[in-house]
Amino acid sequence: MKNFILLEFFTSQSIYGTEINQYILKEALNITNSIIKNFSRNSEINKLYVVRNQELETFETQKVKFLSTNKKKSFIDILKNFNTDTEIIVIAPETNKVNINFFSLIKNKFTLLNSSLYCLRIFSSKIRTYNALKKLNIPVVKTYNFVNSPKQKIIIKPIYGAGSENVLINKSSNFKGKKNNYVFQKYYEGIKGSFLMLCHKGKCRVICCNKQIIEIKNQRIRQIGCIIGGLENYRKEIVNLANKISNGFNGLFGIIGVDIVKDGEKWLVVEVNARFTSSYCGLEYADNQKLIDDISEFYVKKVFNQNKINFFNKTKYFFNE
Repeated sequence: MKNFILLEFFTSQSIYGTEINQYILKEALNITNSIIKNFSRNSEINKLYVVRNQELETFETQKVKFLSTNKKKSFIDILKNFNTDTEIIVIAPETNKVNINFFSLIKNKFTLLNSSLYCLRIFSSKIRTYNALKKLNIPVVKTYNFVNSPKQKIIIKPIYGAGSENVLINKSSNFKGKKNNYVFQKYYEGIKGSFLMLCHKGKCRVICCNKQIIEIKNQRIRQIGCIIGGLENYRKEIVNLANKISNGFNGLFGIIGVDIVKDGEKWLVVEVNARFTSSYCGLEYADNQKLIDDISEFYVKKVFNQNKINFFNKTKYFFNE
């Protein structure tokens, strides 16, 4: 029987209120609540300790214990009560290197069930991601730190940013915003998708292949949801891509989310998210409980369940609903 700690950046902060973006906070709660619900079902997990601000909703069970932060008690204060061999699942955004700094605080004090800091440093940065994937001949969207073509439709993103945060779409000749700390990616008209995979020691298991639901409004482009299983017809191609990524980066561990786009006959990597993503929440709305259980089983045993995936019906899942 094992004990785990679940530590998510936004929900574990000592100060709660207008200081935290409410949209992002809701997404963080959705992800952590899904993990709690799914992991607490695992018979080999004795206790799941969840670090959460005292102002946020909790739902303790026999297996789930919430540990409250407040103005007088930080998550660091809480972690001091645990042995250094305690296993922790940490979730933090790439924005402004939050995840790198967050991991660095605790990486030498506990056993982190997360990707290596080396991988985090690569995949937190759009520039480093592009250079690292290109070096390994893994197909990736073209990414520049300057506007390459005056007429090309481009995506403008923070170098260190999470999800659709501050992402713009525009003709490069019309872009007049700040260029420092931003990158420019070619916009591809093809199908937008993502996949979730489990990674360990250079190997992977693709969990699901999803089609993204994209909204473009007022020169902003963002993913508002996905169709879970929407790209299962492309599973063979996606598995090949997943294997290239996992083989190239031994330090990837656990749930990894990869954004992709179709360019002609091939798939290109847009981003690699070395953490739980909102797509994970959508799994519980798709009729495949065994697959969800396989994920918690992996975190307990660090071994892939090789059962064939009998996939579920395509299911629309909208973030923050």
